[in-house]
Amino acid sequence: MFKLKSELKPQNNKLTSFFPINTKDRKGIFDWDIVLGHFVKYAYRKSVASNQFEQFKLKCKEDFESKLDEPQFWQHLEKMYFSGDELYKISPELLLFKAQDIKGSSANKRLGDLFLNLLQDHHLQKSPSLSLNFLEKELVETFNSFTVSGSKAGTVSKAPTEVPYLPFLRELFIEDLDFIASKPKYFIENITDFLKLYAFLYTAQLTLNLSEWRAGVPTAKPCYFILDTEKASDERSYVKSYGYRQLAKNFDKVFPYLAMNESLQDSAAVKQPLWSITSLEHTQGALDALNAYAVEFKEERKLEIELKEASSVADAVDNLLALFYAQFGRSETRHDVNVNFCKAIESELCGHFVQSRGRAGRVLVFNQDYILLLTNIVIGKRDRLRLHELLKEFEARGIFFDKQTQKVLVEFYERIGNVERMSDSGDAVYVRKTV
Repeated sequence: MFKLKSELKPQNNKLTSFFPINTKDRKGIFDWDIVLGHFVKYAYRKSVASNQFEQFKLKCKEDFESKLDEPQFWQHLEKMYFSGDELYKISPELLLFKAQDIKGSSANKRLGDLFLNLLQDHHLQKSPSLSLNFLEKELVETFNSFTVSGSKAGTVSKAPTEVPYLPFLRELFIEDLDFIASKPKYFIENITDFLKLYAFLYTAQLTLNLSEWRAGVPTAKPCYFILDTEKASDERSYVKSYGYRQLAKNFDKVFPYLAMNESLQDSAAVKQPLWSITSLEHTQGALDALNAYAVEFKEERKLEIELKEASSVADAVDNLLALFYAQFGRSETRHDVNVNFCKAIESELCGHFVQSRGRAGRVLVFNQDYILLLTNIVIGKRDRLRLHELLKEFEARGIFFDKQTQKVLVEFYERIGNVERMSDSGDAVYVRKTV
């Protein structure tokens, strides 16, 4: 339940909750191997102590030399597994070594925390069991002796720090994660793309739901995509109006709105979403505190906008949101701060899903790899889905296709051979997963 902190005073804008980007971030801030290491730590509730990699390598050397007739064979193993990234392809848990506290990796940790707060109390109880050779089994066995495990969130890794902003997406994330984790080889090959996909979906749906906070618990908002193999035209109204354009025009609300929300809550508290402020008990004390905060904030920031009369908590919050947004207006000294924040959102969290298409401008796209991944995870434990059921599953995640893209999608499925037509008319089209 939303609880106001005892003293509301204007301070520096601060955003440490519900979003992994801050105002100092620019291009190339995320190292996805390190992000994956943080995710593995949270998802499996395992960790390794800092600076243990060299000790792990030395222990592997000792173990192999004691078991192999030719001690010099270690040199070949070292080159095979430790000179590149082959070691991390054996098991995703080995990526824990990449989640060590590295200087300058705070952005990676923030993105890892986004997934922690999607996981909440959920974790993967079984490690992926791959068909490993003798050498790889030995490496995993040695690695396990370096790990610490815990069954509860907060025992080995920290506990979630937020109530989920998008409960519907959190449920689907867990469902999709459990499925992909049940396919060990597929999991290792696709987990990074899976996390990139959900980081983008979270960004898109958070952006589109921020202004709808009065409606309460968020729902999936339509976001229209095309496939990267098809042409985009300016005449496709859904793609034009409800694709990239609607996201871009709302990016500038992310920092002001979330910073305002955070300013109302104690720093040590588990953060509540902005939409949950509708549960705040409507007392005269709460209303007076919010109204006084708005007046003081306006004066401190020297803002010219007029405050509306607020006779309810929701009205008072509207005033505060308008003020926090106005401080980044074109004529304000803080304007560039939010401009750069918006650029970082697009380049770091949306870059894989945005393309420029001539006269049609920038559009949201899925390439074939992401379409296959998406298709497999939404079909999940089922063998197949009717096409319209598949599209409904996409839409539950905020992914919409117009009729033209739906046709291209079916043609793509037919080319790779995972379509079944159950009638001569072709009305009953089923799509199978490929894993």
